[in-house]
Order: sequence, then C-alpha cells, then structure tokens
Amino acid sequence: MYVIEILKRYVKKTIVTGITFLAVFGIIFFVYQVFYAGKILPGVRVGAVDVGSLRQEEAREKLENHLKNIQENGLVLLIEGEREFIQLENIGFALSHEETFNSAWSVGRRGSWVNQIKERVQAPFVAASIDPQIEVNENSLENEIATLAELKDRPRKDIRFYIENAEVDILYDTKPGKFLDKAETRDLVIASIKNLNLSPINIFLKDDLPQVNVSSVPRAQKEAEQIISTPLNLVYKRQNFFVSKNQIGSWIVSAYERDRLVLGLDQKAISSYVTELAQKINTAPQDIRVQVRDNKVVDFIPPKSGRVLEEDKTIELIIGILEGRRQGKEFDQEISLPVIIKKPFIDETASSLGITELIGKATTPFVGSPENRVHNIKNGVKFLTGILIQPGEEFSTIKSLERIDNTTGYLPELVIKGDRTIPEFGGGLCQVSTTLFRTVLAAGLPITARRNHSYRVPYYEYDGEGDFIGPGLDATIYNPDPDFRFVNDTEAAILIQGYVKGDKITFELYGTKDGRVAEVDGPHTLSTLPPGPPIYAETDTLHKGVTKRIESAHPGGEAVATYKITYPDSSVKEQVFKSYYRKWPARYLVGTLEH
Repeated sequence: MYVIEILKRYVKKTIVTGITFLAVFGIIFFVYQVFYAGKILPGVRVGAVDVGSLRQEEAREKLENHLKNIQENGLVLLIEGEREFIQLENIGFALSHEETFNSAWSVGRRGSWVNQIKERVQAPFVAASIDPQIEVNENSLENEIATLAELKDRPRKDIRFYIENAEVDILYDTKPGKFLDKAETRDLVIASIKNLNLSPINIFLKDDLPQVNVSSVPRAQKEAEQIISTPLNLVYKRQNFFVSKNQIGSWIVSAYERDRLVLGLDQKAISSYVTELAQKINTAPQDIRVQVRDNKVVDFIPPKSGRVLEEDKTIELIIGILEGRRQGKEFDQEISLPVIIKKPFIDETASSLGITELIGKATTPFVGSPENRVHNIKNGVKFLTGILIQPGEEFSTIKSLERIDNTTGYLPELVIKGDRTIPEFGGGLCQVSTTLFRTVLAAGLPITARRNHSYRVPYYEYDGEGDFIGPGLDATIYNPDPDFRFVNDTEAAILIQGYVKGDKITFELYGTKDGRVAEVDGPHTLSTLPPGPPIYAETDTLHKGVTKRIESAHPGGEAVATYKITYPDSSVKEQVFKSYYRKWPARYLVGTLEH
C-alpha cells in the first residue's frame, strides 16, 4: 500500500509539472503570437544586420539601406594600411531579397510546434544568424583581386639568368619581396560579403624571400647553353625563317623549384614570335561585307577563304626541339610549318539577310597608340565584321573575338609585373568593345552586360570628333569576364561592319529601323580622386641609373550615364551606367644592371 501511495504521488507530481510546463510554453507561444504578430523575432540577424523585433517592411528597408551603403562605398580593403575598394557591381553581386527575408521571418514559425516553441524561448537569449542568399561572379572577383595584386606585389629578386649576345651569365644579387595572397584575400572578401559587413578588411602582404641554393646553378647554366647552341630553321614551302641564337636566348627565363634555379621557356614570348611570323604567311578569310549608298545597303561582297599558320602547333614544335636540346638529345634543327586553309564564317546571300539600312554608328579615336595596340584593334575589327545577329539573339563580344592569344593573330602589349615587363596578348581590344558599346547606344538596343575599366584610360574619354567627354562611356573586356553583351530586340537580323581609318575606329550596325529613339544623358563626372604616389620596381633589364616609365598616372573617381530607349508604342526602357575608377599611380622601372 505504501508503494502504491508513493507511485500515485509521483504520477500526480509529474502530471502537475507537465501541465505547468505546457502552460508556460503556451503562455510563451501566446505572448509571441500577440506581441510579435507581423514582426520578426528578437535576436534575428541577417549577416551583420540586426532585424530582430522589426516588421517585415522595416526589416526590408533596414537591410536595403545597409546594402545601398555597401554598394555606394564598395568593400573597403586595408592592404598594409592603404585603402582600396572593390565595387559590388564589379563582381556580379546579387542578393535574393525574398528568400533572405523569408528565412528571417520563419525563425520561430518553421517546423513542428515543439521546434517553434524552442526557437521562441531561445530568441531573447541566443541570436539567430541568417546567412543572406547571395551570388558573386567568381571570375570577376578573381580579376579584381588580380588587379590589386598587380598594384601591391613586389616579387623577390633571386639568383637568375642574364643572357646577352647568346652568352649565359648568372646574377647573384638578391632582394626579398612581398606578395598579396590571392586565395586568402578571396576568402576574406567572400566572408565579408556573406556577413554584409561594412568594416574594412585588414590584409597584410606575405614575405617572398630569396631561396635558391647556389649548388643548383651549374646544371641550370649548362642547360641554357645547350638550348642556345645552334639556331633554328622554320620552313614553309620555299620560304625559310631563321631563329637566331640571340632570339632563342631571349626566350629563356629564370624559374624556381623550391630552392633550385631551373630553366624555363617564356611561352608568351615564343607565342609573340610565332604571331609575328604568322603575319608573313597568313592571308585572312573575308566574311560577307555590305556596299552602302546613302545609308542603304545596295549590294554584298561574297566571302573568301584564307591561309592560316597553326600557331599552337608551331609553338609546340619549337618548344619540343628546345626541350630536347635541354635534355642533351639530338633533334632536327628544321621545322616544317603547319599551314591550313580557313573558310569564312558566313556564307549567306543578299536576299536571305533582309538587311536594308544603317541603324547605328559610332567612332572613337586612338591617337598615340603603339604599333601593337593598333594591330590588335584592327584584328579585333576583322573578327567582328560580318557577324549576323538574329532577332532575339544576345551578342557576346568575348565569344565573337574567339581566342585572344597568338593563335588568332593578336600581338602582345607590355605591362609591368613586379620587376619585369610581361607581354599580354590583345592589348587594345577594349577600344573595340568601347566603340561597339557606343554604336549599340546609337542604335537603341538593350545592353545586357557592360563594365567600366578598373582605372581611367584617356583613349576612351573622347568622342568620334576628338572632343573630350570625360570618363563613363567605356566598356572593358577580358576573357572570360567581363564581357560586353547586347540583344537584338528588333524584328530583323543585324549585321556588324567595322573599319579602321587613320587613328580612328568605326562600327556600323545594319538592319531595319522600327521607329525607336535612343538618348544618352552623360557621361557626368561625379567625383575625382588623385592617383597616389608613383610605384618604382627594380629590374636588371635596364642599366643602373636608368629609369623608364611604364604606366602613366590616372586619377580615380566616379561617373554616370543614363541610357533611354523610347519605342514606337511610347514604352520606355532606361539603363543607368555607373562607373567606378580605381586611383592608379604612375609606374617606373629602375635599372640595377651594372655597366
């Protein structure tokens, strides 16, 4: 009996306790239902933004104002204490507002009733952090970080080759350097974006210390001498092209494997040589072209086939022979050049095109451009001329230019990289994309992708008459991103035609007018930043006491242009192009080579 009595009391106590807990949870649930009806629970944060206890509209406004602040000011990076910026629109940032708000709103309202009560009880004491649903273009972010690295890197000077007149010497003077860790910087930027953080991101450069062991030098020097030992003969039909020992020596670069000096081959320099060789062999295919009279298409010039050196294969053959020499093998010293016949891209008839008139035209000047830049501009125009854009089709400049390297006829332009100058293929193609951008504005076609340059470029601050208009109507491209793209939203096909005359480039778009009117307000310069102090980099390509300017100073700032298309039905489509330009200091190479 005594045991039964104890059990009854225990059961009674358990029931009372259970009822009490249920009552407490019920009261909590009721309180939240009353006081937080239409509100987000307390303690809820979207990244760094506290939206707790706010109504949805208030939370939305607070988050949008926070985002607007970041978008206007950009992400701030303090690199060794120096302020740099990354604009969100330059890295393709996008926030899924509804999905993010729904996640914040659902705290305490999702899952089973037990889970809802649990989250509501925890709300005043434990913050609920919601990760905003964001997207970032990884390629664009990598490009931004690469630009910052180009500004900040100071590569080490290690034991290295010095080759002149086919003689291989070794330079032993060394100097430590610094570099921006791109992977670490990317992770810090992504973390800051995910947290919607307004605080500056502190980044410190990493040490880049000399490390070559001198015991590795004799072997590397011997391999270099073997490669330079004899010239090469490149043959096409009855033509002979001799590659001198001096030329081969210029292709040798210092490379490093841990603490060893090893011989490397500068493939870009070899590619540059092969590209120049191709100019002597190639006859370009000619796509369809229009003949125009009084802005009306009156006839079409048929396409023609061409002859093209297979540059990739030629480079492989050259490197194969040089690598064989390096290993001490016997190789033929003559290369038969691979050449193919290339057909034109388009083979249409005049009647099938249905193109009748000029719908848009623009010209930009490139006065003072170096020879290789002019060549690349002409080459880019060649690739775009003759392209047909069907109704509803989106045009991509990057895809239409094909590969931007030696295989497609582009030449390198020298840029500074640490203490060396490195050739980059296709320098000057942004003159092509910028001119096409302004042609599309004149035609009144919707633009789907356009990005301004990282820094102001004087070439793009003048109109077709050579008058200064300021920054804000440029369009940069770089494979694979950024790209310049637009859509043919007319009912007829559009044909691109381009040409270079003197120091000006012109694009024309031919199609059928439908009565639309295009207007551009701007560009207007909103702010200007001084370029900052010059950057000096030491190089053994110049004698001591010689200083060479590689890059001019460019001020930073912000500009805006508004583009409006008015259609025949009176509907209006408006696009605002904001341009943010990073301050860009002058750059100099300072010679260290002893006389």
